[in-house]
Amino acid sequence: MAYPGSQLYQTALKDGLPLPKTWLGYSQHAVDTLPLPTKRLGGAEVLRFRDKAFDTYFSNPRYLELVRGKFGEETVRHIREMASHKLERRY
Repeated sequence: MAYPGSQLYQTALKDGLPLPKTWLGYSQHAVDTLPLPTKRLGGAEVLRFRDKAFDTYFSNPRYLELVRGKFGEETVRHIREMASHKLERRY
């Protein structure tokens, strides 16, 4: 994410890349968030990849077993509850 004030933000401005129109758009969990595109992927594709990676990581049985062993079943329940909420996206 090219946050205002960062070098990446300045580069995005110089290159004419799309940036969020409101502060809410900079929140990675907001409906309006739109990351910068890459050379091969648009911002919406980057966002879909991010959300899929999040879901894959936090639902991985090996990860959940590791958490269970270190922190207990209550923490695993918390992770499952967190991961059950799918983010609404505009893009």
